[in-house]
Amino acid sequence: MSTLVRLEFYKCRRRQIFLICAGLLGAELVWFGVYLARQDPEDLLQGWMLTLYNLAMVDAILFPLGTAVLASRNCEIEHKGATLKLLETATTPGRLYAAKLIWGALVLGAVSLVRTVLFVLLGIAMEFPGGVPWSRFAWFTLITWGVSMALFFLQQGLSLRFANQAVPLICGIFGSFAGLLSLLFPVGIQRVIPWGYYGLMSLAGMHWDEATRFTAFYWRVPEPLDVGLLLAWGLAFLMAGRTLFVRKEV
Repeated sequence: MSTLVRLEFYKCRRRQIFLICAGLLGAELVWFGVYLARQDPEDLLQGWMLTLYNLAMVDAILFPLGTAVLASRNCEIEHKGATLKLLETATTPGRLYAAKLIWGALVLGAVSLVRTVLFVLLGIAMEFPGGVPWSRFAWFTLITWGVSMALFFLQQGLSLRFANQAVPLICGIFGSFAGLLSLLFPVGIQRVIPWGYYGLMSLAGMHWDEATRFTAFYWRVPEPLDVGLLLAWGLAFLMAGRTLFVRKEV
């Protein structure tokens, strides 16, 4: 399996994967940097919670499309010529599918970790009060990676099933809109929108007092039900995508 995973990285060496990841992180950093620059000093007293709360919303917009692009760039080369047929003479479809998932897990894990480091440094640079909530950021990194992997299961299945990569990319664009809009709906509706789990499982909540017009943030813990539903979504996407690929005629 390690050989197949190395092969995936080798095949993607000229697929601009690094630029895609850098663009995703750069967009989040610029977006959120501008947002923080517009905040009043009293708003930054809750800087760490404000950061994690808003990052969850930004993730819901950018990461669904980001995972779609990564999966597409990794899988579209397999549709050219007789690539899949040649690969399946050396290994089974199931092992090839698993190797691509491991590739995606490593790439998304690196993106999530680097993003966390960047925003911790940003918070330190802006002198947010209190120490860095390392445990919160660690859990936030894990949640971001977990939700992204569930969506990657979906996107990889689509990218391998359809030679026309417009199909999975449209799904990613739809996911970005759905992820953003889901934040406006009650929790019950959010739970049936997998792209909205970035916000649903946020580690920070917000309370806005209409009378005083003061926004207060607070720490929260994701509901066990939401964790279980995320695992169910991921498993469903994984099994469906793998089944379609394994049965695909090449």
